[in-house]
Amino acid sequence: MADTPAGDLLTRVIGDLVADVRGGREPALADEPDAVHLLRTSVRRLRNVLAGFGRYVERRPARELRAHLASYGALLGTGRDLEVRAEDCRRLLAELGRSDLEPVLVAPLVAAHDGAHRVLRDWHASPDAGMLDRLLARWADDVPLTGRAGRSAGKVTAAVLRAEVRRVLDRAAEGETSHDVRKAARRLRHVAEAVGDPGLARAGKDVQGRLGDHRDALLLASHLWSAGAPAVVVARVEAAASRALEGLPEVLAVLRERDGS
Repeated sequence: MADTPAGDLLTRVIGDLVADVRGGREPALADEPDAVHLLRTSVRRLRNVLAGFGRYVERRPARELRAHLASYGALLGTGRDLEVRAEDCRRLLAELGRSDLEPVLVAPLVAAHDGAHRVLRDWHASPDAGMLDRLLARWADDVPLTGRAGRSAGKVTAAVLRAEVRRVLDRAAEGETSHDVRKAARRLRHVAEAVGDPGLARAGKDVQGRLGDHRDALLLASHLWSAGAPAVVVARVEAAASRALEGLPEVLAVLRERDGS
């Protein structure tokens, strides 16, 4: 990869990610198991690679595609978050032997998820969906690269990964458990996966996963409180939220070592 132009690498990586987004649509619309999650992940991967390699793709078309992907990802996320919350709630009640509470605590989440999926299906008949389709087709045919993309792929990817590691650490210095740290770690993971750095991909995934589990537990606890769940049920979730953060400082220390290398 060291002697390959970065543009060749980006054309291949972005082309594959565009194909993943386009190919994931039909299964997601059919609400096949995990399909919405996979499509949402593909959308995020593409957005993050475009952002991480922002100096090597034309700014205006990249900004336009990223904006449409952000809106699409938010739409996918609404249903997916409700699906996760319902699954987590159902599993929690089974562990506590309180499946009798499902009609009160789980059923509203399932109904809200079904409504969100109908919104998603309707959106695909909208002008915004047509615009996203056209943008994806354009990028599939020709990735708009800058002159910097002629540089060595090895040097470019090393510089980009250093910047992504620093981005995570800078945000962690402001608050280790913040939403911004989770997003930065996810971007590091996606960029590292795209260029074949499994070590950094694992570190990014670990930070993202711990903070994501923490967030999911807090959101579930909020739902349970508002739905009038017994205190013992809510306490179980709040404890899980605290456990999700165990080991986070050690994982960030791994990134600090990489940053200092």
